[in-house]
Amino acid sequence: MRSYDDACGITRALDIVGERWALPVVRELVFGPRRYSDLAAALPGVSTNILGDRLKHLAGAGVVRKRRLSPPAAATVYELTPWGAALEPALIALGAWAAHTPVDLEQQAFSPASFALSLKTTFDAAAARDADLRVQFVMGHDEFDARIEDATFTIGRIHDSAGMFDAVHEESSRAAGAGPTRVHADPKTLAAVIYGGLDPVAAVRAESARIEGMPSTVASFVQCFTLPEPPKEGSS
Repeated sequence: MRSYDDACGITRALDIVGERWALPVVRELVFGPRRYSDLAAALPGVSTNILGDRLKHLAGAGVVRKRRLSPPAAATVYELTPWGAALEPALIALGAWAAHTPVDLEQQAFSPASFALSLKTTFDAAAARDADLRVQFVMGHDEFDARIEDATFTIGRIHDSAGMFDAVHEESSRAAGAGPTRVHADPKTLAAVIYGGLDPVAAVRAESARIEGMPSTVASFVQCFTLPEPPKEGSS
């Protein structure tokens, strides 16, 4: 890994997370620990050697740590350190900045964590000021609990392919009572619903989604997310 040898904070940050695939690894760990196999599946464009190198580099820099979960999961996982977790606002800002660059969901990868983080990026507090909504997104083995209340949005992973639970969100789910609206779909279909104008009912009819609960809740949820305005050409 070559250094910029530059004292600027930006270049020093790039020395740590500027290598190809480093930030996507961080993105996948924003919502909690992941196994190596989970990271490889979420980042299909990265080779085994490169993924291993990035994890080793990020761990050496203090951004990521490796640990063994206790039973019943009993899995070796990677997770962000507190310093690594502090990168989340930078990821959200980068996502907002790039929101209007070309996207081809048919050809490009889009992981459950990418979808969840995109919701944080595009949440519109003004549009959500009167909303009180709870939706759970089930993307294969990955489940996320999303809430909008008092013009505030929160989302967390509650279950994943490693059989790991986020205890905080699991406990808050029980406290909130049974019966949240649950949407079963892959991340690309969910992105089409939130950002592409795909009617949730139409997605159900096409058998690309399944909704447990009220489709109207999903429709109301969609209204709380807005893509940022693209920059005007020629503006200074």
